[in-house]
Amino acid sequence: MSLDGKILKIFGKKIFPGWYIVVGHMAVHFYMSIAFIYGMGAFMKPITLSMGWTRTQFSIAAGLQRIEGSIATPFIGFIVDRYGPRLIIIFGSIVACIGILLLSRIQLLSQFYAAYIVIALGMSCMIGVPFTAAVANWFNRLRGRAMGVLFSGPIIAGPFMPILILIIELFGWRQTLVILAFGAAIVGIIAGLFARHTPEPYGYLPDGDELDINDANIVLSADPASLSASEKSVTNNIIRTGLSVREALRTKTFWILTIALGLHSMGPSAMFLHQIPYFESIGFTSSQAASTFASFTLLSGIGRLSAGWLLDFIDRRIVLIVLIISGVLGLLILAYVTEYWHSVLYAFFFGISFGMGIPSRPLLCSVYFGTRSFGAIAGLMQSLSVVAGVAAPVIMGWQYDSSGSYKSAVLLLAVLTSLGLPLVFLLPKSRRQ
Repeated sequence: MSLDGKILKIFGKKIFPGWYIVVGHMAVHFYMSIAFIYGMGAFMKPITLSMGWTRTQFSIAAGLQRIEGSIATPFIGFIVDRYGPRLIIIFGSIVACIGILLLSRIQLLSQFYAAYIVIALGMSCMIGVPFTAAVANWFNRLRGRAMGVLFSGPIIAGPFMPILILIIELFGWRQTLVILAFGAAIVGIIAGLFARHTPEPYGYLPDGDELDINDANIVLSADPASLSASEKSVTNNIIRTGLSVREALRTKTFWILTIALGLHSMGPSAMFLHQIPYFESIGFTSSQAASTFASFTLLSGIGRLSAGWLLDFIDRRIVLIVLIISGVLGLLILAYVTEYWHSVLYAFFFGISFGMGIPSRPLLCSVYFGTRSFGAIAGLMQSLSVVAGVAAPVIMGWQYDSSGSYKSAVLLLAVLTSLGLPLVFLLPKSRRQ
C-alpha cells in the first residue's frame, strides 16, 4: 500500500475515512458560501454604487456563472470518473483564489464578468461533483445521510453574513475580496488533500467494511462462474454498477429529474444574489437584511440533514414533492413580507426546500443511474438545468431596475417552481442500483 494509503488507514482506524471526505467538502462549502455563493449579495450594493452599475448588470454575472457551470461541470464529471477528485479540487482552489483577486482589481464591467467566470470555474471544481462522486463511492447504505452531512457546511455560513458586511464597511470591498481570496486557496487545498475516489485501494468497502486487497484482487481476476457467494458479494461492491452516460440520457427519468430540479433551483439562484438587496428594498437595514441569511441557512440545515436521512428510507418522490411545495410557500411568503418575523417564516419554508434540494440531486442520480458514471451523469444533469439558473437572477435584477420592486419577480418564481410538481408523479418508484 502507498504512503498515501497508509496515512488514510491511520486516520481511519477509529473513524471511517469516508467521513473525512465529507468534512472536507463541508469546510469548502462553508467558506465559499461566505466568500461567494451568499457573499456576493453583500457585495452587490457597495460594488454597484462604487462602479455606477445597475443591479441587472450585476445580476448578469450570476447568469454567466451558471453558463460556465453548464459547460464545465460535465467535463469535470468525466475527469473525476477517470482520474479521481483530488487534483481537480486543488486546481479549482487555486483558480478560485485567482478569480477573487481579479475581482478585487476590476475597473470595467467586462473585467467584472471575466473575474466572475474565473471564480465560477474554480467553484465548479471545488464544490459538488468532485466530492459527491467520491461520497457516492465511499457510501452505500449510508449514502443519503452522508450526502446530507456533505452539504451541511453552509448551515452556519448565514450567521457570518453580518460580519462580512461589517468587514466590507471597515476595509472596503476590494480589500475584503483580497482576504477572502487567500482563504479560498488554503481551505480548498487542505480539503482536496483528503479527497479519495474509491475506498477499495485503502482496504475498505463502502460504509467502512474492511477489505483484504489481496483477496479482492484474486476475486476480481477469477472466472465469475467459479466464485462463491461471498466472493461474488465482494466483486459486486468493488465493480461500480449502473448506467452509462448514453444509457442515462435515453431514459425519461433523467430528463424529468433535470427539468423538475432545474425549476426548483430558480428560487435559490435568484435569492443567493438578491436576498440582502430584496430586504433592503422593503425597508430593512443592511444588518437586518444580512441577518436573514442566518435564519435561512440555519433552517436549511433541517432540509439538508432530513432529506439525506429520508432519502435512505422512503419513496424519493415524496421528498421531491415536499421540497417543491415548501419552496413555493417560501416564495409566496417572501412576496408579502412586512415585518422582520415574516422573514423567519420565509426562511423556514424556503430554507427547508433549498436544503432538501442540495443532497437530493446527487443522491437521486446515484439511486436511478448507479455509480458507474456518476460524475459525468451528475454533471450533465446539473448543466442542463442552466437555463433556469441563468434566467432567475437576471429576472430579479431587471424587475427591480424597471419598477423599483422585486415582488412581481418573486411571484413569477413561485409559479415556475410549482411547474415541477406534476413532473414528480411521472417518475418511476426509485430503487437503489
